[in-house]
Amino acid sequence: MSVEPADATRLNATVGGTCLIVGGAAFATVRLLHGDTPAADAEGAMSFVASRPSYAAVHVGALFAALVALIGLIALANSLSRPAAWQLGRAGAASALVGVAIFGVESTSEGLALPELAQAATGADPAYRSDLVSAVRAVAAATHGPSLVAMALLIGLPLLLFGLAMVIDAYPSWLGWTGIVIGATTVITATSLYVVPDVVPGALLYGVLASIIAQMWMVTLGVVMLRRVVRLSR
Repeated sequence: MSVEPADATRLNATVGGTCLIVGGAAFATVRLLHGDTPAADAEGAMSFVASRPSYAAVHVGALFAALVALIGLIALANSLSRPAAWQLGRAGAASALVGVAIFGVESTSEGLALPELAQAATGADPAYRSDLVSAVRAVAAATHGPSLVAMALLIGLPLLLFGLAMVIDAYPSWLGWTGIVIGATTVITATSLYVVPDVVPGALLYGVLASIIAQMWMVTLGVVMLRRVVRLSR
């Protein structure tokens, strides 16, 4: 049985809007619960992680939240009607898919390794603790690059591409231009930190841009999509 274009549009807007609201809000919540790990200070990182029993759980929560938001972006791509917008949307969804994969490996690796090292350091003799501190530094070094790439591909590039698609399709242009600015800023910041470490505070990328501003845009987009369903149903 074929689905009428209007019904498909309503379905995509309903699924996409709901997933973007839930995924964006959940991602922001768990990232704020995560806090700002002092990755440059291995001793401080172990103390930080040891004081947060939920450290591993929030990493898994962030991954599932990102997956829900990805479903919303795929539905958004399917709702675009103009050929150029459709292509941009597909490219944005592809970038987000690769970003989720990288983010999943990076986030769950760091999210499980640091709590285990912090637990092992509790009451350890100085020589063994020194080895654990070195291991924490190795984890931070190994996951730093993938985390930056994940932010660029999961957050930055999709917002940039979907923003461009929305500007030329039947979505509010102000929301599209906002996505372009947020996405471009995220890509530039992540790339700059990859090439020149500490050129800007990491909290600007991971905390402000990726965890708050980008997720506010996602939630706003979700509301716009659900309002579109209401208009189409009249």
